[in-house]
Amino acid sequence: MDGTAPGTTPEPEEPQAAHPGPESLPSAADSIDALPDRSSAFFNALLTEHFVLESARGITVSESSTRASLYLTTLSSSLVAFGFLANSPAAGPFLGIVIPVVCVLGLFTYERLVQTSLEDVAALDAMQRIRRYYGKLLPGADAFFPRPRGRHALNELLDIGVGGSRRNAFFTISTAIGVVNSMVAGAGAAVVVYRFAGTGGAVAVGVAVAVAAVIGHLAFQVRQYERLVRLLTAQHDR
Repeated sequence: MDGTAPGTTPEPEEPQAAHPGPESLPSAADSIDALPDRSSAFFNALLTEHFVLESARGITVSESSTRASLYLTTLSSSLVAFGFLANSPAAGPFLGIVIPVVCVLGLFTYERLVQTSLEDVAALDAMQRIRRYYGKLLPGADAFFPRPRGRHALNELLDIGVGGSRRNAFFTISTAIGVVNSMVAGAGAAVVVYRFAGTGGAVAVGVAVAVAAVIGHLAFQVRQYERLVRLLTAQHDR
């Protein structure tokens, strides 16, 4: 007995939905050709890219603050330690060891601060391109995605290195660290010269070294921004 009442026809069983096997799925490399709606996929990719770029900018700012704080903490701690040793015979050897270490740390910190600043500007430029796309989605949408220019521009740092705007290089955190490190280098040079040329010669050499170091730091930063501007301009012209 199959359990069906006499005179009745058993209901046919519904066929189970067949699941596609691995052989019927497109490969990862060819999956883009199987997208049902590429426009929606592109828009979702833009949203994801916008979020990633925003996160990258936050990371660069956080790293810059951390590195600058590390350098300034090292410098201040060294000065405090020197204050305790100023009247002891160990003061000279202490300066001979600490000043080169602080200067080298300052150079590494300065270069990385310039790099993170460039990374931040490049990410911001990419976000601005995405914002321009958002502004073209509907008529009048550009009013919700303004692109200020001039002194209020969101990407004002891109003007560094361009004629007439090099003064902007003086207002970055990397320049602040570079100036402080230049003063440390000048002080170290003055300490060395003082033993041979007295106070006047030490002050003259210290000031000259500090000024030359500041100019070198600024020139390096401006060259890096000029290079970034050329790269971004070439991308925009494609």
